Amino acid sequence: MKKYIFLTLIITVATLSVNAQNNQNSFAGKTFRIDNYIGDKFDNSEDLVFTDTDVEGSICVQYGFKKAKYTTKINKNGLHEFSCTMSSKEHGKMVWTGEKTGDKISGEYLWTKEGQDPIQYTFKGKIK
Repeated sequence: MKKYIFLTLIITVATLSVNAQNNQNSFAGKTFRIDNYIGDKFDNSEDLVFTDTDVEGSICVQYGFKKAKYTTKINKNGLHEFSCTMSSKEHGKMVWTGEKTGDKISGEYLWTKEGQDPIQYTFKGKIK
């Protein structure tokens, strides 16, 4: 009985350790150089900078978009995902979603602003 309890304890600790590693924020402290596209047309390049809690786009800040809190999760394919909403008083908001595979990142965002049609972007890049 003692061996069974000890073995169960070891398996539980190992499982908790693996789960903690899998749920780590793999975006924190990383800067990605991304290319932004509208449809198939290249629009611009910028740096997407992640801290432990916030993300900021180097071009976005030029238009008054503040750094935004982001959330992460691991999707059903085991890829790390992030999502956030960046806001600007003058230029509306951008809702971002993306996923990281190794040192690469890709995703999309929708920019909405009063008085203009929404613009759907896609992006892809890699760690800078």
